[in-house]
Amino acid sequence: MMTTTTTPTASPADYVVLGRLARPHGVHGAVVITPYTENSALILKGAHLELLSPDGRERRPISSLKGREAGRGLIVKIKNITTREAAQGLKGWSLIMARPHLPAAADDEVYWADLIGLAVSTPDGRELGLVTNLMEAGAGLILVVSDPSDGRERLLPFQEQFIVSLDLPGRRLALDPPPGLLDL
Repeated sequence: MMTTTTTPTASPADYVVLGRLARPHGVHGAVVITPYTENSALILKGAHLELLSPDGRERRPISSLKGREAGRGLIVKIKNITTREAAQGLKGWSLIMARPHLPAAADDEVYWADLIGLAVSTPDGRELGLVTNLMEAGAGLILVVSDPSDGRERLLPFQEQFIVSLDLPGRRLALDPPPGLLDL
């Protein structure tokens, strides 16, 4: 049985979401994980990982896991999850790691979790909204930017050629998207 720790809603500043448990795999408790990192080894090492419930109120430490890459995801077996039903119960949970255990990001890299909540604007100062989600696309990372004034969502590319400035401490991102994209 896994130990459950009930905590107040954990702050994203305390951890980074490395992936999400997508669905069970097989009948012996394995799960498919959608990784949110290009460094699958960080997950497959299994050290310092925890599960976070979808509502953020429950955390479960992972004592060990075994897994492998499978297509665009990972198939892992978490210790003490032994049935398909137990694995199904974890669907939608996040796989997290406390920030102190993460390797430092290189100068030209960011943790995707650090993009959530950034205020996005154009180079001329037009406010577009806040980054509320991320999507992996064949051409690269797409930011879901929600405008709180009208509820509109925009899908904007997070690619080097469109990034004018990125100020993580100041929680700001200036993008110069392809011509016509903001008119859609």
